[in-house]
This record gives sequence, structure tokens and C-alpha cells, in this order.
Amino acid sequence: EHRKSSKPIMEKRRRARINESLSQLKTLILDALKKDSSRHSKLEKADILEMTVKHLRNLQRAQMTAALSTDPSVLGKYRAGFSECMNEVTRFLSTCEGVNTEVRTRLLGHLANCMT
Repeated sequence: EHRKSSKPIMEKRRRARINESLSQLKTLILDALKKDSSRHSKLEKADILEMTVKHLRNLQRAQMTAALSTDPSVLGKYRAGFSECMNEVTRFLSTCEGVNTEVRTRLLGHLANCMT
């Protein structure tokens, strides 16, 4: 009985935490993107999350570019790791009976294209 009555309270707290985190994320992302927060006061939650994901991907790309400029061996290491991963996927697919040949070929072709 007590658990049943505390569920709505727990759900309300969970939603409050999510909304508070989204509010902080909105402030952080608008600052990072140098956007005027007064013009973006009614951003939807999905917009905040999408902007954040896009920004984080751009940061990752910038970090990779910076790493490449300071250490040219980074690209070789990345390619070696990717190639090793492709080999592991190939080995794994060869043991899977439920995956048809066309899917295997397309997947491995896609991974090979990602390397170029």
C-alpha cells in the first residue's frame, strides 16, 4: 500500500530531475553555440537533445583533427583499430547461421567504404 502511494511522488521527482537537467543542458548548449537564450526560450526537449548531440559530435571531430595535427600516427592507429574490428565482424558473421549472404556482403561493403 505504501509503495503504491509513493510511486507518483517518485515519478514526479524523476521528471523534475530530467527537466532540471534539460534546463541546464539548454543553458550550456546555447552558451556553447553562442546563441541568444532569449530568442530560444521555448526550445523543445528533443531540440535541446539534438543540438547537444550535434555539438558533441563536432567537438569529437575537432579533437580528432587536433590529435591528427599533433600526432600523425593517430590516423594509422585509428585505421588499424577499424580494420581489426572489421576482421572481428567478419569472423563473427561467419559463425552466424541466420544472417543471409546479401546482408553479410552489404555490411562488410559498408564498413569497407567507411574506411575510405
